Amino acid sequence: MTDKDNPRRLWTDDEDPVERAKRTSPAMQGSQLNSDSSSATGESRNEGSASSGVSASNSSIPKSSTSNSSSSGSPSSNAAAKQSDDSSKKAPTAKTSAEETANGGKRRSDRSSNKAGQESNQAQNQAKEQQQKQGQPEKEQESSKGRGWKLFEDIVLWVAWVAMVGFNGYAEVYHFNGTTVGGLARKVDLWIMPAGYVFAIWGVIYIALAIWLFRFCLAGPSRKRLGFLPFTLSGLLFVATCCLNIAWLALWHMERNFWALVIILILTVLAWMLYVLVRRDATKAGTPTAAKALDWIPLSIYASWLSVATLVNAGYMVAAGHKVGNAVQGFATIIVVGALLAVAYLMNRHGKDWIFGLVVIWACLGIGIRIFSFAAAMGVLVIALTAVGAFLVYFPWSKFRLVRR
Repeated sequence: MTDKDNPRRLWTDDEDPVERAKRTSPAMQGSQLNSDSSSATGESRNEGSASSGVSASNSSIPKSSTSNSSSSGSPSSNAAAKQSDDSSKKAPTAKTSAEETANGGKRRSDRSSNKAGQESNQAQNQAKEQQQKQGQPEKEQESSKGRGWKLFEDIVLWVAWVAMVGFNGYAEVYHFNGTTVGGLARKVDLWIMPAGYVFAIWGVIYIALAIWLFRFCLAGPSRKRLGFLPFTLSGLLFVATCCLNIAWLALWHMERNFWALVIILILTVLAWMLYVLVRRDATKAGTPTAAKALDWIPLSIYASWLSVATLVNAGYMVAAGHKVGNAVQGFATIIVVGALLAVAYLMNRHGKDWIFGLVVIWACLGIGIRIFSFAAAMGVLVIALTAVGAFLVYFPWSKFRLVRR
């Protein structure tokens, strides 16, 4: 059996050496060896020991020939394999180097951007600090100016209060123009004139106004300046009421009844304006309940009593200039007491002002008690009317409901 007829022969004599080298490469030989081993095991199982010997003898020939052929064609195949290996190694290294350069560039750009952002932030912070430093003197100047005019207003308000209280005390103690308030009241027979003790309410009014001044001076942020004047509108109204109070008392002691009535009427209007202004500001959200009470209760006492005093002053002027009969005075007294109680009901029900009712009840009881000293029946009627009015004023109408059956 010749080599040409051998089925395991890997090449022929006329085969190209390059093709032979490719087929005889180590990878090709490994695959052939695996196939040979598998075929050998199959043949050994089918043919037995005899056929295995033949195959072994036949396989010895191609091994020697393959070794010779591999030795002859190995240089070209090894060179090609080395070039392929080198190119395969160079490709990933080139990729990795490109990736590293790209990552390095990105990192450098990130670092540069971070540095630029930090420098810009530092510059902004420095600019803000400079602005704050420049703004602090301006704020200090503004706050000093604000403290300046507020302090000036506080001083003027307290001076006006002291002047009002001092003049009232002087007029009563030292008998300004040779008379007192009580002495003038006894000169005219006026039924709506309250008893002497009722006028002690002026002491309560002055103390309440002092409490209001403390509250007003401490509530600095809520005070708004009135134009270029170093006053708030509330402060200006308060100073005006103090000046008008002094003027009214002086005119009253000088028995200038008409001008006294005009002054007290203006004083009452300004007092109610101050009350409305402060009551509106006191109802804002965030103000504690106690602070709200200190804002408007003193002014309510002041304005309420001035309303009663205005009616008494008007009746005094009419009774001093004309002789008025008892029947007319009795009827006028019922009308005045009823009207005051009706206003007190409206103030409590719709205005949420329960102070006005207390002042009115205090004055009406004083009127009834004084009338009772010379007209018992009329005095009892006035006192009963005052009691009914007080019940209607302070009855909890919001909680009471009529239910139909």
